[in-house]
Parts: sequence; structure tokens; C-alpha cells
Amino acid sequence: MTAHQSVPASSDRYADQVSELVFATGPESYDYIFGSKTLLSRVINKAWPMTGNMYAHDVASLVMDGDKVAGIEIGYAGAEFYDRRDAMSAASIEAIKAGDVTMEEMQGVAERADKASYLNAWVPPDVYYVLALASAESHRGTGLGKHLLASAIDKARAGGFRALHLDVMSNNPAVGFYTSMGLTCLAETIAPEPCRDHGVPMEMRMGITL
Repeated sequence: MTAHQSVPASSDRYADQVSELVFATGPESYDYIFGSKTLLSRVINKAWPMTGNMYAHDVASLVMDGDKVAGIEIGYAGAEFYDRRDAMSAASIEAIKAGDVTMEEMQGVAERADKASYLNAWVPPDVYYVLALASAESHRGTGLGKHLLASAIDKARAGGFRALHLDVMSNNPAVGFYTSMGLTCLAETIAPEPCRDHGVPMEMRMGITL
């Protein structure tokens, strides 16, 4: 397997595999926001070749097994988080123009994403924020997740960040893994409609001081 710290935009063939791994990090939350894994995939397929958004290739580290994505870590400076979130509108517009989604679908996504945003604690500007970290099912238990997180921590230290933060659903087995890697829970949050009406689990902000 080989690791790529940055994947060129021409590698948009990986977008479907990336979206599968992103979805696996919080299926209940993504189901609530997008309504289906398919709609999430269509949006990520537009966002991946771009730059400056939450799911752009230029902030992704992939571990490849041949032509398959074995694992992924997407992360960036906390100071970029809200600008990157807002930049997702460009990917949505491209998806609408391409006929991959409708305007009505994306309006619904925007409304639900706003409600779900209250699940996430504030992202400080001086931390390295991991948006997504996941291993393909066929590579779980191989130490790949540990490699990805350790690499992210090294990257955060090299970048001079004071801490690494990430968000994880409270029912995700990864909570135990992150704890074993030295991360602690900094906040536990719920949002009324997603959690109480749609069964989205409580979210945990976890972090490690560097």
C-alpha cells in the first residue's frame, strides 16, 4: 500500500470510494442531512476535484491498495473550517447544473445541514481539524486507522497547531480507538430535531493537545 498526502484533481475516479468512506464515519448524520448515501456521493463527486471546500482532494490523504482506496484522512486548519463549509455551495451548484441533483433536493440538504450544524462544537482556529478518518472494511483491524491518525497528528505538530480535534458519533466504535490514541472528549452535543426526531446519536468532540 502507498500513501498519498495530496491527490491530483485528475484522480476524481476515487470520488465514489471517498464518499463511501466519508459516509461510514457518520451514517445516521449523513442520512439525515442528505436523505441518502447516493445524494451525498453526487455532491462529493463535484466537491472532490475542486479546491477550498470540505471534501476537496487537496486536503485529503489517501492510502491506496492498488487502485482501491484503503483509507482516508481529510483534515485542515480549524481557521479554514467555516470557509470550506461555505464553499460547498459551489459543489452543490455544479451538481445542480449537471442534473445530478435538483434545486429542491439541495434546498432540503441546506435546511437540514443548518439544523445538524448545532451538533458540532465550535472549531477553534488554532487546531488541526480532522473532518473524516476511515478505513475500508477490508482493511479494518490492520492498523491502518492508527497509521492515518498518527500521520494526522504528525502533520498537525509540523504545522504548529496546538491540538488536533475531530467529531465522532457517540455510537461509533471509533470512540474507543480515539481514546486509545490519547484523545479525550471535550464536548458532548445534541440538536433537537436530528437527535430526538430522527435518531441521530449524540456527537462527541474529541481532541489531543500537541
